[in-house]
Amino acid sequence: MKLSDKKISGSVILALALPFLLIVPNIALCITEEMSFWSGAVNILLPLSVYALLMSLWRRTGVTTLLMLPFMIYAGFQIVLLYLYGGSLIAVDMFLNVVTTNPTEVGELLGNLAFAICVVVVLYVPALVTAVVLIFKKKRLTSLFARRYRRVATVATLLSCTLLDITYLIVPHYNMSRELFPVNVIGNMCRAVKRSIDVADYPNTSAEFSYNAVNTRPTDIPEVYLLVIGETSRGENWQLLGYDRPTNPHLSMLDSLVVFDKAVTQSNTTHKSVPMIISSLTAENFDSIGSHKSIFTAFKEAGYHTYLFSNQTRNRSYTEYFCNEADRQVYIKDSLGRYAMDHSLLPLLDEALADSLHRKKFIVMHTYGSHFNYRDRYPKEFAGFTPDNYPDANTGNRDKLINSFDNTILYIDNFLAEAAQRLDRSGIPSAMIYTSDHGEDIFDDSRERFLHASPTPTFHQLYVPMLVWMSGEYNRQFGDSAYVNLYENRSQTISPTETVFPTMLTLAGINTPRLDASKSLASNRFTTSPLLYITDLNEAVPVGSSGIKEQDRKLFNEKQIKL
Repeated sequence: MKLSDKKISGSVILALALPFLLIVPNIALCITEEMSFWSGAVNILLPLSVYALLMSLWRRTGVTTLLMLPFMIYAGFQIVLLYLYGGSLIAVDMFLNVVTTNPTEVGELLGNLAFAICVVVVLYVPALVTAVVLIFKKKRLTSLFARRYRRVATVATLLSCTLLDITYLIVPHYNMSRELFPVNVIGNMCRAVKRSIDVADYPNTSAEFSYNAVNTRPTDIPEVYLLVIGETSRGENWQLLGYDRPTNPHLSMLDSLVVFDKAVTQSNTTHKSVPMIISSLTAENFDSIGSHKSIFTAFKEAGYHTYLFSNQTRNRSYTEYFCNEADRQVYIKDSLGRYAMDHSLLPLLDEALADSLHRKKFIVMHTYGSHFNYRDRYPKEFAGFTPDNYPDANTGNRDKLINSFDNTILYIDNFLAEAAQRLDRSGIPSAMIYTSDHGEDIFDDSRERFLHASPTPTFHQLYVPMLVWMSGEYNRQFGDSAYVNLYENRSQTISPTETVFPTMLTLAGINTPRLDASKSLASNRFTTSPLLYITDLNEAVPVGSSGIKEQDRKLFNEKQIKL
């Protein structure tokens, strides 16, 4: 293609360069993802030719470039994701995380993505600036160049479509809507929008739901049940689960504590795992979440007064809607600000225990736990492992990151022990369950992965702590059969996302048609179920088929967890 007018060279350069800039993530995905030669070729050539065809449709290249901005956003988002996780496509959950993550968390994360963000800026901002200049100067392609460019791009697109047909014939189970960037990302964004609409309509779709729960115990006997939900707590960093550091000095001294050493969550995202923990939902029926209610409703139907004390922020998710079912709700960040510590929840527990108007109480405390930035999750007196003052998150600072993360475990260890002691001192029959929504990667191996919620999980994101504690008064009032069952089931492979709800109801003596005793750890009918993982498309698949790698399988084997 010959350029006849040097004054429009900027338009030509931009028209030719932008399609190649936009396929940078396509090339990267061919390297990071498991693609055949054919699917990889389609993933590069078809988008490249379509981008070129789009750039040739209008001679005003600057305007066309601005119209291509959505594709630049997709590409930039994908590049940042690849940097963060070392692979994986922009998933539905990633879009949902954007709208459910609070601004504080976003700020903490962006500070550790500076390099990836710089790459995106270098790739696409100059193109946008050039486009604005071309528009201002009213520059455009010559008719001759535009015709020739369009002809070549059309032929390339037709050939690429032929290659796509061949790929469908040769590659088993090839699916363009899942494997071709950015078609797959656009599809995932549409799914995310649909799910967001479903969340907003939750009050209507769940209105008729009932657990039909009944209390099998006398109404005049006081009882208290406490569910503590952890955040981003890696089971492998718990002393009680075999860690070689003393991260659980207080819990290790508690009586009647049962620790489950083979607990695997069904999701590495908070907006999925927490709703499953606090309801009868599991990975197998998660798609019906819009018509379900939470454990608060089950306890309320059984005559309990319910409380939600949270160190999270309201985020317009199913979790918030579920928590809205509690009789009393307190979000401590509303009054204490972004750096509220989990121990600030304990005075609220004291208030609930002192409430003389209600004999039977169910309490959920949703902690901020070990959510990054770790060093902001505990006061200085809990800095038992030092140095913990990492300047930023990278492989070179891993030792300091681990020290800081372990300090968050020290802090939650003290928090849980304090909660148990308060329950015990009340003299009321009581029990407490603790588990975490998911774990986290902290540059653990050659993959150099960090954080959680990646489209494909790892051992570090899925292996979580779970424990149950019962007061002496509970055992005296209701016998020790529940403790015996819990103790006998302590080494079973479990998913807290499917066992917390039935276990808590069993401890409280609550019956409902939705209670599956085979999933209750406090029942002698407990049966181990296959470990499942809920995918980005809300499909329940075996953990072994979730995308985990050989490094993860080895770690599961070391914990004697059968996938």
